[in-house]
Amino acid sequence: MIGLVAIVVVLVLRAPAAAHDFTAAFAKLRPIRLPWLAAAVGAELVSFVFYAHIQATLLDAGGRRMNLLILLRLSVASSGLRALLPAGVVPSSGWLYEQYRKADVEGPLSAFVVLASGFFSTVTLLAILLVAAAIAGVGSPALLAASGAVLVLGSAGFVALAHRIGAFERLVAGHTGRVADGVRRVIRFADGVAICHVGRRRSVIVFAEAAGNWLSDLVCLIGAFSLLNLAIPWRGLLFAYAAAQLAGSIVPLPGGLGAVEGGLVGALDLTGVPAGSALAAAIVYRVITYWGVGIVGVFELATLSRHATWADQQRYRSSPTPELPARPAERPERPVDSTRRTSREPNGPNGG
Repeated sequence: MIGLVAIVVVLVLRAPAAAHDFTAAFAKLRPIRLPWLAAAVGAELVSFVFYAHIQATLLDAGGRRMNLLILLRLSVASSGLRALLPAGVVPSSGWLYEQYRKADVEGPLSAFVVLASGFFSTVTLLAILLVAAAIAGVGSPALLAASGAVLVLGSAGFVALAHRIGAFERLVAGHTGRVADGVRRVIRFADGVAICHVGRRRSVIVFAEAAGNWLSDLVCLIGAFSLLNLAIPWRGLLFAYAAAQLAGSIVPLPGGLGAVEGGLVGALDLTGVPAGSALAAAIVYRVITYWGVGIVGVFELATLSRHATWADQQRYRSSPTPELPARPAERPERPVDSTRRTSREPNGPNGG
């Protein structure tokens, strides 16, 4: 809603010029520029590959491995779920957790992968926003430096607190009742999740993969500008992109609908991009990243929900191959003497 209001305000204030720029942007669309559409779609696919790698790295930290193609399909399907429902990150995270459990991943590790991937992605986006603000000249250097320090210290403090959450069980020690029992269960489950340690080397890898996820999505936005033959606002584009993504993650609408578009138009307008041109590029970008991904994601969601065989295949791949017992050597057959009778052989047709 906030994004839609921002779009309306900007377009109303600059209605004649914005309408002209908007129609002129699509008037420049020519078949010769369609390869930029393919490049934008490819960049969006690469962003999902990076996100699948985040999950693979976090699973590896817990000693489990899953097929990368399966993780890619799960990533796309969860995005389709986010595009369908308000506050979609909550049901999509719960759905991802259930899919990990179907693949025989332990409950604490499944919760850890879901929560840690969100944590790494959010921290990386905030870091990109601060760097982009410095590039675009938004905010004083002192303010940006202080914000960066708060981000680093706050992230480190959050991780340290998460690994010591078991100590909070002492706060409910001696208390009885359903509430106290429920709090204890939550603390013990969280403590089990926090047992998983990523380590410094893997943390660097996950942060790099999260940056690749966001920046590949940014390339999709650049492809939208190029498709419409619009000048790319290099200095302010990264800031507008990061601000729009942050707005989309805060507003509890399906897929950040309206918030991302409004954030892009508003931030690009601040950096000097005509509002109509910014809206045209935002629409093309969201057709790919929201509507296109949403349609494919819903299809994958239905496919994975209808056919559970992928989980059985994943369990088979991750389990050791059972060894078959050695087959005993066959004894050579002895010739049968037809004139010789055994004690168990009947004497005649009637057994007399």
